Amino acid sequence: MMRLLALAMIVLCPVLPASAADFTPSLDSMIVDYIRPAMSDFAGATEKLPEAVTSVCRTGDEKSADAFKAAYSQTLQSFARIQFLRFGPLLDDDRLSRLAFLPDPRGIAQRQIRKIYAKQDADVGAPESLKGKSVAVQGLTALELIAFDKNSALVLGQPGERKDFTCAYAQAIARNLATTAESLVADWADPAGYSAVLLSADAGNERFHSSREAVEAVFNALVTGLIIVRDQDVLPALGSSREDAKPRRFPFSRSGNAVVYLTGELRGVQDALGSLDLKELTPDDFRWIFDTLAFEFGNAQILLTRLQPPLRQTFREGGSYEEVKVLAIALKSIRDTMAEELAGALELAGGFNALDGD
Repeated sequence: MMRLLALAMIVLCPVLPASAADFTPSLDSMIVDYIRPAMSDFAGATEKLPEAVTSVCRTGDEKSADAFKAAYSQTLQSFARIQFLRFGPLLDDDRLSRLAFLPDPRGIAQRQIRKIYAKQDADVGAPESLKGKSVAVQGLTALELIAFDKNSALVLGQPGERKDFTCAYAQAIARNLATTAESLVADWADPAGYSAVLLSADAGNERFHSSREAVEAVFNALVTGLIIVRDQDVLPALGSSREDAKPRRFPFSRSGNAVVYLTGELRGVQDALGSLDLKELTPDDFRWIFDTLAFEFGNAQILLTRLQPPLRQTFREGGSYEEVKVLAIALKSIRDTMAEELAGALELAGGFNALDGD
């Protein structure tokens, strides 16, 4: 019976012949037009963080507080636009987790940070020694936990017995973020680095045997980015009902930056996909997919603009909960259109995502 079923599947689902399309120009376009500029934007944003920490810790006035919040939001937005590029330099040396420990449904970071404060562990006040700590107490997620209270108010630089300790800790985080961002820029700019791995696939290399394999890895990373937005960032906050909603589960909701981050994630995937310039490689009968994706991405962004931050305080008010429910549906539609329709039209292999490893 199983053999008959297998034979039936072969008859009903014939294997399509492999396309001879060369995806190297698409990969080069993405590296030049999206990845390198996005990494540079992230580096430019993180470069401002150390001075913003210094200023708010020195004066603690409204102007410096606003400057820190703006610098932090800008950094989150630029990070959101690269976090789905889960291949090559971003994964080296566990950089992604060091930049942001996500997801963290069990509150591991908060528990470990409480222990740091209980012990007054001075090692977190120096960038090099902080790098030796758990990834959960480094990066943007840790900075949010020590700089903002649960009501989204900035506490960094405010008077109190923990001020100096927190300021030193925040400064170490900020400097490590800037250093890591600079390393990402350098690695992607290196013509002999991971760019060469992607662009030399058709010549044969240890990682990819063809440009099709290379673009499949990149394409699946984009699909994974959409899965992350919906399954990790949106659905846990929705819960099973409005009464069961958990707005604290939105990423970076503590600082009031959930909408900023979600918007950046979605825009990043859309822009990265566009930079691949796959339309010319897509059969004419399937080019409608690109208009459909543009429409669906646009609808999702409209839904995000209707949300009023900070979501921890506003999520159960007005129509925010319903808007996010519709957003979850829109995200699934975008993901299906990419992973099924577009991947099928281009004959790209699927069935896995970057969260599974490769």
